[in-house]
Amino acid sequence: MKTQAAFFDIDGTLSAPYYPVNGELKPGMTDEQWLQFCKEYDGDSYRFCKPVEPVRRYAERLRAEGAVLYVLSTSQGESEDRAKKNFIEKHYPGLFQEVLTVRKDAEKVVRIRNLAEASQIPPEACELIEDTYRIILDAVNCGLKATHIAQIVCEL
Repeated sequence: MKTQAAFFDIDGTLSAPYYPVNGELKPGMTDEQWLQFCKEYDGDSYRFCKPVEPVRRYAERLRAEGAVLYVLSTSQGESEDRAKKNFIEKHYPGLFQEVLTVRKDAEKVVRIRNLAEASQIPPEACELIEDTYRIILDAVNCGLKATHIAQIVCEL
């Protein structure tokens, strides 16, 4: 079934993670360090991250085919929410309908199913684009389409 609504993760999917840790750019840090980092950088925590071009092209293709695009990302708080929204607005302007956040990974599939129901879109017409395999499996097991970022990269 053709994708009518697509939901893109940020960390590791739309965003290549680069964060300064002890003077070096690293792909991440401990949860405690991350919360402090978000507090320090506030809405600019993603300033060192890079957009992932193959994923951008995939999103543009889905939109050209008529899908409505959303960002759906797990976030630990309002500061991180702002940073993610700023990253999307800067690197993917006008591409996504809305930036949605949840506090736990397990909430992603529920959020998609609720939005699908409210929009009267069949679950199998909703696609999750994600880098976490556990969430991909949850989506598939709940009747959603799911695409791992590796599948996008391998198509090229």
